[in-house]
Amino acid sequence: MRILDRNIIKYKFSFLLSLLLLLSGEAFSEQQRVSLRWKPSQGAEYYLIELSEDREFLRIHHFYKTKNFRYEFNSQDSKFYVRVVGINVDGGRGVSSPIISLADKFAAAPKVKVERPSTVVASSEELRISLGDPKTSGPSTNSPGSPNSQKQVPVSTYYRVNGGEWQSYDGSISLSQEGWNEVEFYSEDILGNKETPKKTKYLKDTTAPQVRLIGEKKGQSGLIEIKSGAELTLQATEEGSGIEEITINLAARDGSGAEVNLTLSGEEAKKPIKISSSGIDGLSILRWEANDKAGNYIQSEIPLLIDAKHPVCVFAPTEGKLREDGIYYLKENGLIAIRCEDPGTGSGLSKLEYKIGNGPIQSYQAPIGFNTGIHTVTVYTSDRVGNQAEFKIKVNAIKPDWQKTGSELQEK
Repeated sequence: MRILDRNIIKYKFSFLLSLLLLLSGEAFSEQQRVSLRWKPSQGAEYYLIELSEDREFLRIHHFYKTKNFRYEFNSQDSKFYVRVVGINVDGGRGVSSPIISLADKFAAAPKVKVERPSTVVASSEELRISLGDPKTSGPSTNSPGSPNSQKQVPVSTYYRVNGGEWQSYDGSISLSQEGWNEVEFYSEDILGNKETPKKTKYLKDTTAPQVRLIGEKKGQSGLIEIKSGAELTLQATEEGSGIEEITINLAARDGSGAEVNLTLSGEEAKKPIKISSSGIDGLSILRWEANDKAGNYIQSEIPLLIDAKHPVCVFAPTEGKLREDGIYYLKENGLIAIRCEDPGTGSGLSKLEYKIGNGPIQSYQAPIGFNTGIHTVTVYTSDRVGNQAEFKIKVNAIKPDWQKTGSELQEK
């Protein structure tokens, strides 16, 4: 007992429970389902969902084991009380969640006509379902005049999964197969009265939704690089129970600029999700969290380089200078060098071209020389994600003509 107390003290897991009303049932039938969700507890390797017929939990009737943070109950569990307890890697139990009456929740849950012939079951390595108490379920001998009238006769319940061998039911059924499972069951009393087998379907879903960024490639930096303002497209897929909710966040790492937050569910979560990067610049993080209706949960993030700035160019005459009139004056044999750089958080220079006057556009390779006279130079540059810039300068290339005119030396 002391060891258990120490484990409880050492591994105190806290829970915050919420209940959702979800729809399920046989095709076009009316049924109820209640969903229990809790926040993940640090240190919990998995969770036990324990059910009892009494609020004090003097006896555990049956339990479900799951690694997820959500579980859905069907009407066979409606009479029980439920609590959740985290189990650590060494098997130590944490502090139990508050106790909830499923009877109260089912009483408030509406019956809705639905199409899907299923009962969604939360994922678990040892998934178990309950058909009720095998000692009290099944037929009774209550024919008029019978000495056993209105009395429950001891029964045995049998089941099989997906057409397998019939097995004796002891309070819960283990479902090991991923996907749809058909469960057949019947009860037989000691007098040989045997009911017609009943069927139900369960969906075991242990696979979390898959989310991927589509249509983007890594750039020179080793990160996915996009132009600020461009749209990113995320695609979420879920082949099992269906996506419950997906939350997406995109923001610059330094917290500056714009931020995108999206939460989608239902049909909207199935479509390609468009995310604008307008107003975001620099190293950014795209994060998402998604969970399906069986409680499978995934979270992930991708670093992105979002480039909002075009390259910047400077011009340097090798033999000459820039006058106050904004014209570069070159001496004989003078050249103009062009240096362009993308900002430090940019995607890198992709193109640097120029033309002189109305001449052809050329790729810049080395400093440019000019004939004598005034010229207009247009420079075109762009980075790897498509940010473009255009710069224009004027150059006056002068050939000195030395003439002696008295004491003055003139330069033309």
